[in-house]
Amino acid sequence: MKTLWMVLAWAPLVMGLALRPTPAKAADEFEVREVENPAFHNSEMFRAFEVYYSPRVTALRERYGLEEVVAGETDELKRILLLRHWIKSQIRIEDRHPTQTRGDAFAILDAAQKGGGFHCAHFSIVQHAVLNSFGYVTRRLGCGPGLEEKEESGHHGVNEVWVNDLAKWMIVDAKYDIHFEKDGVPLSALEIRDEVWKDGATSVVVSVGPERQPARLEPGGPWERRADTYRWCSWETDSNRFTAFPASSTSTIVMLEDDIFRNNTWFRDGRPMWAYDTPYLITTRSRGWIEWTPNVIASTVTIDDGHADIFLESVPPHFKTFQMKSGDAEWVDCEERVKRTLERRLNRFRFRTLNLFGVVGPEHGVEIEWHGVD
Repeated sequence: MKTLWMVLAWAPLVMGLALRPTPAKAADEFEVREVENPAFHNSEMFRAFEVYYSPRVTALRERYGLEEVVAGETDELKRILLLRHWIKSQIRIEDRHPTQTRGDAFAILDAAQKGGGFHCAHFSIVQHAVLNSFGYVTRRLGCGPGLEEKEESGHHGVNEVWVNDLAKWMIVDAKYDIHFEKDGVPLSALEIRDEVWKDGATSVVVSVGPERQPARLEPGGPWERRADTYRWCSWETDSNRFTAFPASSTSTIVMLEDDIFRNNTWFRDGRPMWAYDTPYLITTRSRGWIEWTPNVIASTVTIDDGHADIFLESVPPHFKTFQMKSGDAEWVDCEERVKRTLERRLNRFRFRTLNLFGVVGPEHGVEIEWHGVD
């Protein structure tokens, strides 16, 4: 059934290629080739997603004309950046005395359109709602320079969004309409963090706006625009705060327990970060559990008597169907189990997920080669 998309958590991965070939019988003379597919990581810690069928999703797009913001744009990353830019254009920054309102995207946007001003947490609440309402898996996180000196121990709220075209997470900061890149590739929070601890992020560039223009950081400017803002990072476990409203979100956060975590202390506002030694802090030693991979496919391939049995698995929020194509054919819907008669040549198959919003996941390839003699 198409609904059986939940991942078999026990299934091993081979070389991070999200492809687990089963050796063919010698008589078959077919071999599964290694394909450089996006690595698959199950969602072990982030289980709650926004609800596609919630009337709040459609109402958000309609009330603020969000479809017009991305009209005619088909590039996924550009659509995300256009929506981020729109949020920046709607909300005035006010860090010290933000407008008092509910912590809900509708309330914040309505107040902003009347001149209200807000700080980073409000921007991230709105961006979480907006991007998820278009089917882009988005979550909230907190970060900070984390140094003991009070002026270097502030806290900043931003979002991470999964970009299917890049098969990776990236930071999107709606408050300043920025993200961070290295060698032209947008970076995730952990990637920025790694660069900061390695060499002060000397190779990281701040990119501004939909056009991804390199930023010039003026002395004395907002510290949140610096890469070292991501020296420390924590992720909210709630990823459905928009459609779950008015239910209160939990305060549970996730952090990576590596050598950086074990050998250093995160300071916030001049004191150790509040979550230490509380039930609200969940740590994991698995980077893949934090950077899990929405919509990425893993496959198990079995060959018998000239036939391939391909089983697909994925964690696609708002799942609609798997799709496949062979050669130059068009994409067609398929089940999670695909059986094909193999031809005596190189057999190439491509697979992807399609969600209810019409967003497609990263492509996954399966290649089976004939080694016999006609």
